[in-house]
Amino acid sequence: MRLEAIERHVVGQDWITLLLLLVLVVLVATKYTFPQRFNHFVMLFATDKYLLLKGKDPKIFHPFNLLFFTVNIITVALFIFIFYNGISEDQPDRPKVLYLRIATAYATFVLLKFTIEKILANIVSADKQLNFYLFYKLSYRNFMALVLLPVCMAFIYIWEPSILALYICIGILLLMNLITIVSLYRKNQQFILTRWFYFILYLCALEIGPYFILYKLITKL
Repeated sequence: MRLEAIERHVVGQDWITLLLLLVLVVLVATKYTFPQRFNHFVMLFATDKYLLLKGKDPKIFHPFNLLFFTVNIITVALFIFIFYNGISEDQPDRPKVLYLRIATAYATFVLLKFTIEKILANIVSADKQLNFYLFYKLSYRNFMALVLLPVCMAFIYIWEPSILALYICIGILLLMNLITIVSLYRKNQQFILTRWFYFILYLCALEIGPYFILYKLITKL
């Protein structure tokens, strides 16, 4: 019997392992530095205790938020990278460069959107309300990134995800995001009703518009 060698392409994952190790180090450092705040945060979807305690004086640039935002950027960019590989027929020639571009684009998008929101809040004299709104969104999205972390690990080390599995994950994340936004709007409906024009302007310009433009740009790539 004649045996023929089959060439096997193995994509190195050492850099992904280092990224995930960095995320775990950041999480351990965050828990060690802010133990009580961390314990309240990880129960965010079970109780509003974290928001009730920290939302009275929301400090968006608190070190705790910045550390978790770092985790957010690394994890979300990694999931987008996995999603890209899942739907793409060809593997990227330089995966590390592709990941770096994704992470940079994601961080730039979030920070630019945040800056515009702060400017708009200053124009309509609603800094206090918008600070809580941004703190609320940041907290839940950081928590979603924390939930996404073991999913990324499973997709990398345990099984290769199907396109259906990737879309289901995206659907769950979008549903979680929608629930948090609707909940926030319901809690602040009195404030929204008194400034309904600015709210509609904000909703169209900064909550729907950027994602629609981003979708159009991605689908044209």
